[in-house]
Amino acid sequence: MEGLFCANYGVSRNGFPACQSAWHPGCYTCLGKGKFPMMDLRDEAGNIWHTQENRVKRLDEAVKGAHLVIPFQCETCWIRLLEKREMKTGDEVYQMCIRRANLDAIAGRTKNTISAHVNRMASVIRNCEVLNKTPSYPSRGPFPDFDCVGMGVAVEMVHKTTVARGSTSEYIQYSTARQVRSTFSVSYLSSVEGVVEGGSFARGTGRVRPTRCPTESPWFIDFLRGCEYRMGHESRANKPISMRATVEILLVLRSKAEDKELVSAAMSNHYYKVGAMLAISTACSLRGTEAFYLSLAGLISNLKKGQSGTIPEGYSITTIFTEEQAMTLPHVVICLLGHFKGETGSDYHMMNVANVTTSGLKVRWWVEKLVEVCKNEGRKTGPAFADARGRLGSSLDYDATFREAAREVQEVTDFISDDLDVNVFLSLSRTPRKSAESRSKQAGVATSIQDAVNRWRSVENAKGRKPRFKDTRDTYATAVAEMPNTWRYSYAL
Repeated sequence: MEGLFCANYGVSRNGFPACQSAWHPGCYTCLGKGKFPMMDLRDEAGNIWHTQENRVKRLDEAVKGAHLVIPFQCETCWIRLLEKREMKTGDEVYQMCIRRANLDAIAGRTKNTISAHVNRMASVIRNCEVLNKTPSYPSRGPFPDFDCVGMGVAVEMVHKTTVARGSTSEYIQYSTARQVRSTFSVSYLSSVEGVVEGGSFARGTGRVRPTRCPTESPWFIDFLRGCEYRMGHESRANKPISMRATVEILLVLRSKAEDKELVSAAMSNHYYKVGAMLAISTACSLRGTEAFYLSLAGLISNLKKGQSGTIPEGYSITTIFTEEQAMTLPHVVICLLGHFKGETGSDYHMMNVANVTTSGLKVRWWVEKLVEVCKNEGRKTGPAFADARGRLGSSLDYDATFREAAREVQEVTDFISDDLDVNVFLSLSRTPRKSAESRSKQAGVATSIQDAVNRWRSVENAKGRKPRFKDTRDTYATAVAEMPNTWRYSYAL
């Protein structure tokens, strides 16, 4: 209990010599220090945090008695098991990755948890000695002669973190490395072993499938937890901007589009389309490429609906109105046709949103301008965000134009912080939705309304199943019925 012992210690397996691997915990250390990605804890000024040294020691050294908490085998035994041979010259990187995986699995349990467990076991053993009784603990080894915990996959995952390069840092992120496991799991489920295991059963909110897949073992879960703790996360997710910044960006785009002396007709149309995408994505809280699902024919056929509506006197965010009253509100119909995240197959959606929001976001103006531009290009059907030939627009081109306008706003106003890197943290795929969510919270919009607009509630109500939103096409009447959510949400922006 004082050291760290291989589960096969003193045992000969498959004709190999008996394992003699045991260490003092402080001697079982990482064999490739500096080669595996490890997150540094730093303060805002970039200085190493005072706990970093202890954190590194915790990750790169074993813990006394860890072999009593996790299934632990030494590098020699693992290579004998996985390769059916002895370790040889050229296995240095292989050995290094096994050691790293073992250390990550140990790090998946806290040091206090391991120490407490070891102390309790020692106490029981001492008491059993008084009784002349054999302790009831099961044997710690030897282990089966096949990989029952997923070490092979863990080695492949660890090795990938040393050779693959990330898009935001020198190393890939943990979430990317984890794909090695998901790839293996899919392969296992479709293999002879996986198919023979049979189906699944459901109880409560999820599905349960009994499996012997090694990447579902407790050891592998500990390994994943330790690996994530070591690598950390470096996120460069898109950030929200204020509604004032959004309105200002739209003014810049409109100004560029109307400057006929400096831009061509095609470029002018492009500026209008980017502005329309920003306005619609914000008002409808769209994410990713959902704005590209905008149906031109749907916009045209519903363009006049809600054009001359009026807002009831004394309206507030808590005002309750009927469907009949909803139809008299000033709104514009947004029609989307495509495959939305979380849904099965493609579907047609209508959302009725406010013509103008409280912050001055002129959604209807941009929709009408988009329709006008498309008609001038000779188009009345197909995707609204397309070129004159009807080919779907490029998200890269739209993003570049959006960021160009955002940089101009950043330079001449204080609506976008100078510290924000526009090229990294702003894009049309996430910024409009995050901006809308941020503004709706500030405006006191109920969480239930936010969830309904973002289609989160349907996922929650699916109780662990893939949600099916609607089997038939949404009608205008359905969109009107949803206006207490969609219109109220968009008007508050």
